Amino acid sequence: MTASSFELFRDSLSNLDKVAPRKDSQMVQSINEVLVELRNTGDITRESLARFVKVFPDTVPLIATTGGLGQEQLKNQLRFKFNTTAWLSLAKKSPSDLIDFLDTEFDVVNQLKRELTKEWTYSDVLVERHLWSKKQGASSVGRGRKIEDEVEKIAKELGLPYAMRTRFKGRANETAPCDLAIPGGMDEAQIVIGMKGFNSTGSKLTDAVVEVEKMASVRLPNQYVFAVIDGIGWLSRQSDLRRIFALWETKQIDGVYTLRHMERLREDIKNAAHRLNLL
Repeated sequence: MTASSFELFRDSLSNLDKVAPRKDSQMVQSINEVLVELRNTGDITRESLARFVKVFPDTVPLIATTGGLGQEQLKNQLRFKFNTTAWLSLAKKSPSDLIDFLDTEFDVVNQLKRELTKEWTYSDVLVERHLWSKKQGASSVGRGRKIEDEVEKIAKELGLPYAMRTRFKGRANETAPCDLAIPGGMDEAQIVIGMKGFNSTGSKLTDAVVEVEKMASVRLPNQYVFAVIDGIGWLSRQSDLRRIFALWETKQIDGVYTLRHMERLREDIKNAAHRLNLL
């Protein structure tokens, strides 16, 4: 991959979500508006649900919540699968494809059946709110750990000592954060890696860019800086993604990768370690 191929890099982003199918209190609160129509469809199947969303396309976000997807996550999933966030258009033009995807990935048919037949109490709603809030944080941590696990595996396979989630010292004794430092943090760091995986969007993506830019700005000439970026959340913040990619294009960092590029990252770490006499 050449340094000018931003589009190829963007297209290599992967879906980091492994969202377990679950119920959602917002669905319970909102379903009253469409409850009669849903029950009038009879047995909930992929086919009947496809017919339903074609008639009521604005209910797609409600249906998606039964699979554990908030509206922002729904947009990202649709963009990743269909290259559009327009659920209204998808529901009208391709309802079967839309429901097949949501059911295959998030089990919405079975989840919706359970929610329609359950007698909900306020305690159920409170429990669901609590689970929903915890799920968001756990999912975010899980996405980041997925990347960390792959990069840490490379360091272990190469037999390189390392420190995780630390800082390193660079020019003028300035420090910057990094997610992995070889052979250690602060003064020891010779190879540093930032790992930023997001399936949702928000200011945290810009914060991640600032961290990588800080790594680039304080690095010493004999230090190697790599960045591993992944997750479909970046598709909604392509200007931020371009900022990181530009650091590689202008040789301010030594490489940028997604999870699809782990073999290339392995070779680049190995070569850098040889040059630094770490191997």
